[in-house]
Amino acid sequence: MSFWWLAHNNVEINKNLNFDEQILEAAKFIMNATSELITAATSAQKELVDQGKLSSKSNSDAHGQWSQGLISAARYVASACHVLCDAANELVQGHGTEEKLISSAKQVSSNTAALLVACKVKADFMSQSMTRLQNASNAVKRAADTLVRAAQQNTDMQQEEKHIEVSTRLVPGIAQEIKCKEAILTKERELDEARNRLKAIRLAKYGHNEQESNDST
Repeated sequence: MSFWWLAHNNVEINKNLNFDEQILEAAKFIMNATSELITAATSAQKELVDQGKLSSKSNSDAHGQWSQGLISAARYVASACHVLCDAANELVQGHGTEEKLISSAKQVSSNTAALLVACKVKADFMSQSMTRLQNASNAVKRAADTLVRAAQQNTDMQQEEKHIEVSTRLVPGIAQEIKCKEAILTKERELDEARNRLKAIRLAKYGHNEQESNDST
């Protein structure tokens, strides 16, 4: 899969792969995208330095987390992607939450947006380096979205399978309960019929008065 295609299209995981392989494929998309992002950021920063728009020397006091400019920003995106992959793996293993997965994906988007802002402030709008960085950022976002979708779909399937398993396990028990209730109703009906027959026999044998004295029997 070419990087251009990844940057401009929705990434779809091969549904024929098992889930572990799907997550691995999604993780590879992210790693390839972040690798290209760092390369693009390095190129963009070099261009800005050559144009005199950015100092070639890092200044941690002045720039804080952006002490290495665009490269530093790209590394923050890569770190967020790493956290996202961990969150997806934890969710699949049953140790994580969907909320953590979503918040991790949002962090990827946030860091990517910050990188673009840092570049747009200095770079020329029509710069090839800027265009490459924009495409790389889009690829990272799409790859992150793909990983989130894959993890969520697997979680949904696990919940559905769990529901089916529980339902299947309950069916025999429910059927047995219904059968027992049916047997009770049958016996109660047979008992009522037997009492009515006994009543008729006594009525015929002893007469009305005798029957009344024996109704409690």
